[in-house]
This record gives sequence, structure tokens and C-alpha cells, in this order.
Amino acid sequence: VQGLRPIYGTPDELAKLIRSDQPLTLKQVGKIYTRGNLLFINEVNKGVHVFDNIDPKNPIKLKFIHIPGNIDVAVKGNYLFADMGAGLVTIDITDIHNVAVTDIDNNYVSEINQVQPPQNTLDLLRNGKIYFECADRSKGPIVSWELVEMPKPQCYINN
Repeated sequence: VQGLRPIYGTPDELAKLIRSDQPLTLKQVGKIYTRGNLLFINEVNKGVHVFDNIDPKNPIKLKFIHIPGNIDVAVKGNYLFADMGAGLVTIDITDIHNVAVTDIDNNYVSEINQVQPPQNTLDLLRNGKIYFECADRSKGPIVSWELVEMPKPQCYINN
């Protein structure tokens, strides 16, 4: 079944996962945001597609920014603000081909999000039973969650 798996680590380890990459194919789009000639399209739980939108009838794929657990984005100045399932990341997009993480804030993460996926992630999934990998505190803090195929998850939530 499809289920949510926790991503363990420190903010520094998570920052290494956030990077610009070659454009990907749109699959499960979420929120859309524009800034100047750039178009940002969320790929649910994966990251953000970036397009050159100088010609809105023919946007050109530029990059994909990997952000585990991402659902929502906003842009102000040269910074992209994105959630990542269990926190908020600030990314300098001055050079869209070589983005840089400037801050990761997971101080607002509640204790419940260290044992089950956060509500904003659950809201994207169907109603009913939502499976997830049971948290293992010995692996460290949960910094995000990712949607994956799972053989026999033991934990679930009735959503």
C-alpha cells in the first residue's frame, strides 16, 4: 500500500537533500506561484518545478528543486519559503540553477508530528485509513515525511 515514511535527521542533513536538479515531468501538482518571469509549481511531497514564464503560452522548464514533504510555497524577494512536512525551509533563489538553503525552522513542530505525519500532509491523502511507518525515536528527530510504497505498515490513522 501507499504510506508515509518518516525522514529522520538534523536540519543540516535535511539541507543536503534540498537542491536544484534537472527539470522533471509534472505528475501530482499542487500550489502554483509566480514571481516576475518565473513560475513555481509544487510537486506534492517532492518539491518545486521552476519555469521561465516570459511567454505564458509556452513556459520553459528550468529546474526542479527537491524539497521532501513539500506542499506549499511562497516567494518574497529572492527567497522561496516552503514547508517540508515537519518544518519550514527558506531557500535563496537568486541563482535558480544553484539554490542555497538559508534557514530550516522546525521549532514549531509539535510532539505529535514526531510520532505521526502532520495534518497538512494527511489532508492531501484520501479519507479513510492512512498508513504510515511507525516512528522510531532511536533514529533521531523526524524532519519530514515522504509518500512511498510499503509492504506491511503497522501504523495508521483514520482520516
